[in-house]
Amino acid sequence: MIPILEIKEKARTLGVPPSTIERDYAQNWLLVYLSEISMALKGGTGIRKVYFKDYRFSDDLDFTLIQHYDSEVLKGKIEQSIINAREDIGIAFKDDISFIPTRSGHRAVIYFSIIPSSRTSLIKIDLDLTEPENEEILLPVENKPIFHNYSDKIESNVTAYSLEEIMAEKIRSLFQRVRPRDLYDVSQIADFIDRSQVKSILEQKCRKKEVIIDSEIFRDRKERFRASWDTSLSHQMHALPDFEGAYNRVLQEIEYYKKLELITN
Repeated sequence: MIPILEIKEKARTLGVPPSTIERDYAQNWLLVYLSEISMALKGGTGIRKVYFKDYRFSDDLDFTLIQHYDSEVLKGKIEQSIINAREDIGIAFKDDISFIPTRSGHRAVIYFSIIPSSRTSLIKIDLDLTEPENEEILLPVENKPIFHNYSDKIESNVTAYSLEEIMAEKIRSLFQRVRPRDLYDVSQIADFIDRSQVKSILEQKCRKKEVIIDSEIFRDRKERFRASWDTSLSHQMHALPDFEGAYNRVLQEIEYYKKLELITN
C-alpha cells in the first residue's frame, strides 16, 4: 500500500478531500481482485478507470454482469476478493459486506479505511451489479488496462463497456433521474465518441427502460440539475466546469439524437 503521506499530498494537489483519494485508490485495487467475476465496468467510474486517467473521481463501482450467478455465489466471490485485497495490499477492508437485492440486480456495500481518523464513519464503496436480463450489453466489451496514478503499480486489465455504450446509457439516465454527474459525463465525452455507434444502440437502450428522449423534458429539468451541480460534484474534482456550457453541450447531443427520430412514443 502507498504511504498515507502520498494520499494527503495528492488530495492537496488535486483540491479534493483525502477521502476521495482513499476511495479512488481502494477502487483500483478492488477492480484487480474482482476481475475474475464475469462482468463489465461501466458508468463514470469506467470513464475514469480505463478511458481518461484525469477524469472526475467517482464514488461507486458500476457493473453489468455478463453471466448470471447465484446470489450467494456472487456474494462469496466479492467477499473473497475483499479478503485477498486486504491481505495482499494492506487496505483495511471490513469483513462484513451488505449484499442487497435491487430492482436491477444486486448492491454490495463495502467499508474500509486507510488514513487513521477520528471520524466515526468508515469510507463506503457501493458495487452496483446489474443482472444481464436487466441490461443487455449491445456493443463489444473491451479489455482495458486500469489507470493507477499512484506510486505502487497495477498491471492488470478490466473488462469494460465501450465508451459509446457508456454514452448511450448516460443519455438515457438524463431522463430517468436528475444526477448532475450524468450531465457532466455526457458533456465531457461527447467529442470523443462515435455517434454512429451510439445511434445504433440508443433506441434499444431506451426501450428496455421505457424511456423517451425529449428535449423539452430535458429543458424542464434544467434548474433541478443546476441546483445540485456544485454540491454533487465538488468533492469529485477541484474546478467544476461552467454549468451553462455543460448543459448547452448536452442539449445539442439530445437534439441531435431526437432529430434522427430514434426514440418515439
